[in-house]
Amino acid sequence: MRGRRSPFGSPEGALPLNFDYTDMINMLLRAITLATLCLAAVSARAEPAPPPTSPVNITGGAITGSRAGPLNIYLGVPFAAPPVGDLRWRAPQPVRPWKGVRETRSYSPACAQTAEWISNPKSEDCLYLNLWAPDHARKLPVIVWIHGGGLYGGTAALPPHNGANLAKRGAVVVTLNYRLGIFGFFAHPELSAESPDHVSGNQGILDQIAALRWVKANIATFGGDPDRVTIMGNSAGGESVALLVASPLAKGLFQRAIAESGNDAMPINPTDGHRFDGKAAAEAKGLAFAKAIGAEHLADLRKLSAADVQKPAWLPRTYVDGHLLPEDMTSIYRNHRQNDVPLLTGWTAEEGKDLAGEILETSDFRAVRHRDLVTRMLGYPPSDAVLAAYPGATDAQAIASINQLTNDWWGWRMVHWAELQAEYGRSKSYVYYFAHRPAAPPTQCNWGCGAGHGVEIQYLFDNLAMDPRTWTPEDRQLATRLADTVITFARTGVPTGKGLPAWPRFDGSKASLLRIGSEAELEAHPLPDFSLFSQPGD
Repeated sequence: MRGRRSPFGSPEGALPLNFDYTDMINMLLRAITLATLCLAAVSARAEPAPPPTSPVNITGGAITGSRAGPLNIYLGVPFAAPPVGDLRWRAPQPVRPWKGVRETRSYSPACAQTAEWISNPKSEDCLYLNLWAPDHARKLPVIVWIHGGGLYGGTAALPPHNGANLAKRGAVVVTLNYRLGIFGFFAHPELSAESPDHVSGNQGILDQIAALRWVKANIATFGGDPDRVTIMGNSAGGESVALLVASPLAKGLFQRAIAESGNDAMPINPTDGHRFDGKAAAEAKGLAFAKAIGAEHLADLRKLSAADVQKPAWLPRTYVDGHLLPEDMTSIYRNHRQNDVPLLTGWTAEEGKDLAGEILETSDFRAVRHRDLVTRMLGYPPSDAVLAAYPGATDAQAIASINQLTNDWWGWRMVHWAELQAEYGRSKSYVYYFAHRPAAPPTQCNWGCGAGHGVEIQYLFDNLAMDPRTWTPEDRQLATRLADTVITFARTGVPTGKGLPAWPRFDGSKASLLRIGSEAELEAHPLPDFSLFSQPGD
């Protein structure tokens, strides 16, 4: 109606969201509140154990899961051999067969990690996935969720990643674990020598590919369509999606991609390469680590306990190894070497405050350091226009500018990726900007607050009930819309359909970018000038 707007619509080219939207993304990093976990634990205690499913045969043997209303749920399904002993740091190996019927009715441990915000049991034996499928499903689209956590933490077992509400809409939903930290991103010359591909490192991404191969081989058993697989992730999970789109090793394993707030695990263009290691540098860091821990050879490293291996600090990073990742993103697209699939990507309006310290590896944003920090963020000396847009004359101004610069630079990396797909790909790309601020949680918020990092995950999965805050009817309506959009995109490759708002194909213009938020929220967080980040050759 004229003169009356949906709280999730906006002026001037922002599209109204009076209909259903897409699937939740990821309640990232430290954002999982104790209250949420307690709520999940209480509800789990209150409900009787669900009845088992009939056995089904998959790679490795037979399994049985749990029946829950219209769904069959399988938790802790092995998709690779346990990466322990001599398999520590190797590429994932085939599942070891078992005899009899294996119960898959509870989550596996999280992968070994140092993240204190994950309270789940942790183990190196962690390569398991979880699956939600409607009963009597047949040829349904498949959604594979990759959790975030900076490549050093996280787990597929967090309550906000529960796939039931998406599966009930007509999809088979899979969530997976992958190796993290020192166990998932560690290169060493002896590891490369024993590898048939003569490379090492990037093990966590290879785990994801192993899970996708499992999906390709087994998902039809659960009613999923192996030729309609959507990979989806937030933060480090979104970065993983970008790597999989870029990697020749993932060819044919998925047909759509959804990446939320994450595209900083590979060089975005040739000039960005200095921020990422090559094979020699990655192996040199592995050698230095081994010497520091007192392990002269790989065999000595493998004898150490997981706790001892994790004692020294380690920054997990992917690297351009020429195998999993051949080159930077722009070059891959210009040479038409990407996995050309429909892409849905975007970012949130207030995640810079969550990410700036981690990206810059400091919390000291004083004015005296401002130019150096801007240079570190961009990877090159800032122009006068950049410094005018993000000034740092005072400490307070510098702090605000670094947070905003981080947010805008992070968004630019998502938008640039969509531009590459629009220019060099046959498939379409779609971009969102999430500026909606939900109500504050009942406990103090220290991460992901407001429209912060990972806020959209709960909406995309339609899992607001997992978070005990005071949700408004508008929040619930938005969650319904976003989850419906995710399902529609997984089904058709287009994020719009009957009962959903029009979503234009992204063409590089701001008008083709879908903005999510009220008029006031969008006015408070206008879109940045992305031309400030363009460099010659982009």
